[in-house]
Amino acid sequence: MTTAISPAVGLRNAERLLDGTVGAAGSSSRLAAFLARQALEELVDERCRALGADVPGANMRSKLVILRSLDTTERADAAAVAWNRLSNVCHHHAYELSPTMAEVRDLCKVVAVLLDPS
Repeated sequence: MTTAISPAVGLRNAERLLDGTVGAAGSSSRLAAFLARQALEELVDERCRALGADVPGANMRSKLVILRSLDTTERADAAAVAWNRLSNVCHHHAYELSPTMAEVRDLCKVVAVLLDPS
């Protein structure tokens, strides 16, 4: 059973981690990126439904392709870039540094812009 939280709440939780309002041991920036990516994924689901393309079984790459064909190019591109970058920073790679707070904060800003329904 999964329980989806609203994209706004997920993004706000990510920003709280980045601001230090709530603490987490270890890599708060990576955890914030994970929450921001969840928020973005739920936002893409909502946007696909709003555009008449409810595809609950599709993977995220397919949903982003659907979004590209039905939404504005700017919104679809921003969603795709943010999701790819957030996915990269969510994964731990032994040969790379952890994502910086500023890097994740910039990605959260992209997601925040996408939350605006206009």
